[in-house]
Amino acid sequence: MRKTLIAIALVAGLVAACSGSSGTGGPQATGGPASEVPAAATQAAPADTSNATTGGPTNLDACSLVTDAEAAGVLGKPVDPGAPPEPGASSCLFTTSGLSLDSIEISITTGSSFDPNKKSIPGLTITPVSGIGDAAYYVSMGAGHVVLNFKKGSNTFTSSVLLKGASDAKLMDGEKSLAMTMLGRV
Repeated sequence: MRKTLIAIALVAGLVAACSGSSGTGGPQATGGPASEVPAAATQAAPADTSNATTGGPTNLDACSLVTDAEAAGVLGKPVDPGAPPEPGASSCLFTTSGLSLDSIEISITTGSSFDPNKKSIPGLTITPVSGIGDAAYYVSMGAGHVVLNFKKGSNTFTSSVLLKGASDAKLMDGEKSLAMTMLGRV
């Protein structure tokens, strides 16, 4: 789990750096096949829980947005009960038992970190996507590192699937499925 947290911090830094960069102006090709690298790119941060726009919930708990069974369905294997990766985190981590690094992490993020108009930079591809909440975009480092960032009202979220051997398309499908589940509960 420590490797996951270190990688999360690295990717969050890259995403933050991309918001201040002029970037390349367009998406880049993603990397090759998925590999076993221990992280999903999330932007774990305190929750922006006000939701005056939609009149939705004002206090969200990440672990209440996806059930263990739903997480297991996306991974295709049983998961341990979802829990915050560290005390007080606005995230919920679902891991598989044993030595596998396969996991799902969902997070409630700050609205200030959400920017579907970010430009891609070398090694980091930003791809806007429609049909998920009010706005959404994927952040990809290629080779099995993809995160879906999405928004509903003033609430912003991420969903990330890490599954050894899965294509980026399969990871994106799982993240979209999780997002739709989460949005149905907000």
